[in-house]
Amino acid sequence: MKAHGITNPWGLTEFDQWVNDATRKDIETVAEQHNYQVFGLKLWREWEKTRGKALVGCLNFSVDLIFENEDEAKVDELINSYQKHVEGEWSTKVDKKIVDDLFALALMSCTWV
Repeated sequence: MKAHGITNPWGLTEFDQWVNDATRKDIETVAEQHNYQVFGLKLWREWEKTRGKALVGCLNFSVDLIFENEDEAKVDELINSYQKHVEGEWSTKVDKKIVDDLFALALMSCTWV
């Protein structure tokens, strides 16, 4: 971002495709460094997982966080706990907690524009 004269992520727009390309490269690097023993998680409604080599060349916004496979049980536990707390009722406090907990556990968060 610094090379492009952008001082923070809020300065990015949908015209900054280079960010998505860089995010894809970062995902690929993390996956390679961990011998593809990682998975990506799409947050919220889907909680969809993308595993190992399937992360290479992933689409924009297809994953939000990257985790080591060994942390999958912890991720699933956090998701299950969250879903029990929000059945039919939205809570900013509960939403913030799962975001904080998942980000703390993740190897990487993905920046898409």
